[in-house]
Amino acid sequence: MTEHTPIPEEIMHKATALMEDRFTNTDREQPVLATLFELGVAHVAQDLLEHPELYKEKAQLPMPKEKFAPVDPLSLLRSEVKLPSLPQVFIEMRQVINDPSSSASDLAKVISRDTALSAFLLRMVNSAFYSFPAQIDTISRAVAVIGTQQLSTLALGTSVMDMFKGLPADIIDLGLFWRHSFACGIIASQLSKTFKQGTPEKCFVAGLLHDIGRPVLMMALPDRAIAATAISRNKKALMFKAEHVVTGFNHAELGGMLLRKWNLPFSLVTAVLNHHSPAKAAKSPESLYVYFANIIAKTMGIGGSGDFFIRNVNNERWEKHGLTPDKLRQLDAELGPILDDAFSILKNMAA
Repeated sequence: MTEHTPIPEEIMHKATALMEDRFTNTDREQPVLATLFELGVAHVAQDLLEHPELYKEKAQLPMPKEKFAPVDPLSLLRSEVKLPSLPQVFIEMRQVINDPSSSASDLAKVISRDTALSAFLLRMVNSAFYSFPAQIDTISRAVAVIGTQQLSTLALGTSVMDMFKGLPADIIDLGLFWRHSFACGIIASQLSKTFKQGTPEKCFVAGLLHDIGRPVLMMALPDRAIAATAISRNKKALMFKAEHVVTGFNHAELGGMLLRKWNLPFSLVTAVLNHHSPAKAAKSPESLYVYFANIIAKTMGIGGSGDFFIRNVNNERWEKHGLTPDKLRQLDAELGPILDDAFSILKNMAA
């Protein structure tokens, strides 16, 4: 990352207090969680110094007084509530990829018709995410270098990012939401590369989409989404548990169902579905790395989906998968330039 200036003591105190609040539900004596806390304080302190506006006071939300009857998430997806549809450009890409008579140049033509998507993909393939030695200046070359499946997976990630405009910022700030989601995707892909398991592009997109159920819930059941946010903030409860209280399901389940409705790859569906279920997440690399990446991104204080509290994860579960304190410090050091590049791309998309 950029060179850091010394952090004033008052900011360090504020960062430590924020992290103590975020780690309310954890046992910080465990070596891995102690390491994540230490790294998190450093990140949040730097962020407070450079971007104090991101830490403005959240609106006070009263605790809900009524009891909510459970909702069937499947009926919600079939209802007349206007939920997002899979972007047209991705539908066209999938048709090309599934057509045995099509070529890489056919895929490049579909992508090139969408100038914003083309710009995003070229920035990604020329960023520290790949670190290719030579500049890639056309979509055709990008397809040739990283492959049709990988490029279409990356394209899916960005093509869903314009779906949720207009949601109330005091409940879910979409700028912070996508910043957290982007960070989760980058960290998951880096874990895939580090441990040489899974597909980095799939890990990135699974991380990017892991919380998609949050804005979907906000669109479909705004009163209940606000009630869940109130419970989480007032009780310092994990968001997915608060959502279950007011709906009978959570954003991970809703997001997984939406991706299944879109007929997306099973690895993406399960990664989104299981990102709060460690035992199930351990069954595939994409799911496992999104599960860990979500926690790591939250400890770093990067963006936010409205859910800031860290869950307690036994030290053994981290270390069993190679995520020792030393490995986490190494990962943290490696992530700097990759995240800087990624957030630069994200900023250009929002401009």
